[in-house]
Amino acid sequence: MDYSSSSSSLTITREEFNAFHKFERDLFTRVVISLKRDISLSFEVMCFLIYLEKSVFMSNLIYNLASLPDIFINTVVDEVVLCLRCLSYENFPTFLASLRNINSLSIPWIRRMTRQNFTLGVIYQNREDILLEMKKHFKSICYPAFEDICVRFEMHNKEKMHKSSHFLWGQQATTNIHAAGTSNVEGHQVPAEDRTVFLTFSKGYPISKEEVYAYFTRRFGDIVEAIHMGGVGGTDQALYARMVLRSAAKIPEIVDDDEGCRTKFTINGKHVKARRFIPNYKSVNNLPYPSFGVSL
Repeated sequence: MDYSSSSSSLTITREEFNAFHKFERDLFTRVVISLKRDISLSFEVMCFLIYLEKSVFMSNLIYNLASLPDIFINTVVDEVVLCLRCLSYENFPTFLASLRNINSLSIPWIRRMTRQNFTLGVIYQNREDILLEMKKHFKSICYPAFEDICVRFEMHNKEKMHKSSHFLWGQQATTNIHAAGTSNVEGHQVPAEDRTVFLTFSKGYPISKEEVYAYFTRRFGDIVEAIHMGGVGGTDQALYARMVLRSAAKIPEIVDDDEGCRTKFTINGKHVKARRFIPNYKSVNNLPYPSFGVSL
């Protein structure tokens, strides 16, 4: 894969591009693999850090971070996550009210590095500009620089899952053969991510986990293993959910398998859209586009 500039005949190879962004790649690898941070969130963290380096004149920020111990990087990531949370709110007082105590406002590392000029209040005041810059950095740096790391991450997870499933299969199969003469261990054979439906909810129409569970159980039977609500907004409303099914075979009954298609449901008068869940690292050609909290 080559990287070409429209204003120049110069072509940059993948190896040259990766070498130029070596420290960004090193830091992202440590955040995702060593610190075991969510991969989509890690993209946003890196975009924010690159924004700080390029827009707030914190030269060599990524280089300096990549040379520090994991425990320190973890602290920095926690601060950045708080900044990202601030960016996700359209109303700053609502964001402040969501914090449990005043100490939650502390971002000492970021404030120290920006000479006390970069507070959460300043971040919110420049919210739209920051989000736009982060999206630019995602397209120009993070997406092309990290895609092969995502592939390694996927292979690493699959290898771990295969070893774990093999061990569980041996245990569970033995138990089932003695108990009923059969073995029904799909939960161990098929990873949860391959048995999951992704649900999105309409903003302003809060829906509970209990409502979701009751609706799909009533309509499709005892198919739900777990429901994980997420994407809580300023009104404490869940904006999406991952619904793990007991069997992957049930997914076609709920959603259309055509790529990009969303099946619509109405639960207690509230609109819900469903599609097959695609893990963030599932395909380097379909990497997640971070929401950065809002859609601009």
